[in-house]
Amino acid sequence: MTNNNLPGDAFIINTNLKSLIRNKSFIMILLGQVISNIGDAFQFIASTTMLVKVTGSGLSAIIGIILSQLPCLLLSPFAGYLGDKFKSKYVCLIMDALRSGIVLLFIGNHSSEKLYVLLLVLSIVDIFYNPAKRKLIICIVRESELLYTNSLIMGISGVAFLVGPVAAGLAVVKFGTDIAFYVNSFSYVFSAVLILIIKNKNIHDSNTGRNIKTNKTVGVIADIKNGFSYFKSVPQIKNLIFLSTVICSTGASINIAFFPFAFDTLRITERQWGLMISIFNGTNFLAMLLAFLLNKKINKRMDIYIIISAIVVSWIWFFYSITEKLYTILMLQFFEGTILAFCSILIGTRLQSVINKNYMARVMSIGDVINNAGRIIGVFVAYLLLGSFAESSVFLLNAILLFLFVFYKVIKF
Repeated sequence: MTNNNLPGDAFIINTNLKSLIRNKSFIMILLGQVISNIGDAFQFIASTTMLVKVTGSGLSAIIGIILSQLPCLLLSPFAGYLGDKFKSKYVCLIMDALRSGIVLLFIGNHSSEKLYVLLLVLSIVDIFYNPAKRKLIICIVRESELLYTNSLIMGISGVAFLVGPVAAGLAVVKFGTDIAFYVNSFSYVFSAVLILIIKNKNIHDSNTGRNIKTNKTVGVIADIKNGFSYFKSVPQIKNLIFLSTVICSTGASINIAFFPFAFDTLRITERQWGLMISIFNGTNFLAMLLAFLLNKKINKRMDIYIIISAIVVSWIWFFYSITEKLYTILMLQFFEGTILAFCSILIGTRLQSVINKNYMARVMSIGDVINNAGRIIGVFVAYLLLGSFAESSVFLLNAILLFLFVFYKVIKF
């Protein structure tokens, strides 16, 4: 009854949100996302802790973790093909089962070589999981619900990452790193069970495979090329993904510098590290609330909000370069996490609304390739700088690069 008294836009917003919350299939995915994110938080804390101990360097630890994403450059196009060729639900189920087994192999392995290999294998499975998962989500919600969908996923994930790293830090200190891998393995099993419960009739990907020619090798390559052709034919998709790439590249440099800055300069403890990760990722929930609050304005001027968010992030990175006070760093992380998550929600929503569903997995995988190429460049630049300069130089350089790129796009527009 009260809905009938709302203004038109407010009524639509309210209706879309209620419809999404009543979507049982989406709630299953959302709950699985929460549990797997908690598991990922345990995995991340345990992996970085182990690598710091065996390598003796925060820099070596984060370089190993980031470079484990290298296979994405070669395998992501095939992952996109797989996501468009087969039912996304079953691709996700298989990958969850594989990830559950792989993380258990971390237990008892305390050599840097074995840890890097396992991280590499896990990242390969993730590469095949992510495009299918994103397409699965698109296939169970309406286009009008996309902003709320991405906001809820980001926000609920933020809650998981708010709790996860702190709990992981405490668990690792008390029980050792092995407990984290058991938790993460269980989280993947739980996620798979929830996806299995989703009824096939509620997944609107009946077109899957219709624009995919054949299972033969030549057909696979042709269909991957077809995905690239579609990507190049839509300027808005290219612009969004290239902006995302610049953010990923500069962000990777910031992360590379931040790890030694935290472990080697600030000398933080494992519990403090968990707190820092919680603050950064927990702000995803605030980004969700911000997206809800500005929903009406965002839908009218989403591109402007994306640009403003990127500019704000560049200024936050600049302030990283001029302070070494822990409390100031924590405050900056709070704002950085919120704005980056907000920007990610907007870019993801815009992409999903523009991309043809039949090309969704392939275009998203192309984005993964380009973004990860940017990350590798960012890692390389940061590594070179850290060989001769302090971490603050990396913060400053990337703040300038991001600001100049956004400024260029504004002028060009």
